[in-house]
Amino acid sequence: MAIVDDMRKKIEELEANIAVYEDISSNLPSDINYIVQSLLNHQLNDLRFRLERFTFLKSEKQCSQCQNWIKEHEEPVLLNYQYNKMKPLHMTLCTNCMSAMDKVMVTNEAESKWGLRPGTIKQDRHLGKLREFEDMGLIVNSGRYIKVHELVMRAYYEPKQLEKEAKKDRKTKKTKNEKEAPQE
Repeated sequence: MAIVDDMRKKIEELEANIAVYEDISSNLPSDINYIVQSLLNHQLNDLRFRLERFTFLKSEKQCSQCQNWIKEHEEPVLLNYQYNKMKPLHMTLCTNCMSAMDKVMVTNEAESKWGLRPGTIKQDRHLGKLREFEDMGLIVNSGRYIKVHELVMRAYYEPKQLEKEAKKDRKTKKTKNEKEAPQE
């Protein structure tokens, strides 16, 4: 790429100029020395930043889901799948898309994962208890399935589960205390 090569040449030339200037700088007044040195350093840092941004955008890997370029230090998930003799499917997924996919589940998965009775989410949805979450896009109807984000489970169902467990613990402590109390 000609632009990248030109930028690299300019950086090398500027580094050489800075080295030459350091030899000459002892003969110049300190005010001029400070100004020139700071201008050269600023120009060098600016070129390095531009080169970094320019080469960062050019990556060999692009996420198949969100179409963003994957950073070089990130390791994408590669999926190669072929069903029978159909055209093989090659997917590259970034860490953002993978984490988002882990957090979205259908109602059956969510109910079993969070210890709810089957049909609880569907019932609450029809009763309008989850309207705020639907408006935000955290609950989506996808064909015959209802997709639920983990945030809904944490915000709406987890406090209910904790309250239920605390109530159960109080009840068991109360019955335990009644059994231990001497009966006359």
